Parts: sequence; C-alpha cells; structure tokens
Amino acid sequence: MATQIAHTLKLWQRRAASRRAMRQHMLWSDVSVIERDLGMAPGSLNREAHKPFWME
Repeated sequence: MATQIAHTLKLWQRRAASRRAMRQHMLWSDVSVIERDLGMAPGSLNREAHKPFWME
C-alpha cells in the first residue's frame, strides 16, 4: 500500500511540474498556432495546462 501511495505521489508531482512548464511556455508562445499545428481544438492546451495535477 505504501508503494502505491509513493507511486501516486510521484506521478502527481510529475504532472504538476509538466503543467507548470506548459503554463510558462504558453506565456511566450502563440498557443493558437500550436493548437492548429497539432490539430487540437481551440483552448485545449489552456484547459490541459490549468487542469489540477490529480486529474489525468
């Protein structure tokens, strides 16, 4: 059980760091161009970057 908890906490920490980096990158980038290039719906990067770390 303790191993599962440690694994979950590490996963959450990685997600939080990834989303923090994404938010920082979005400050200096044209997000609409990135979304269009990746074929993503408008606003999807913003939603992903601001999603709580415990949500997949």
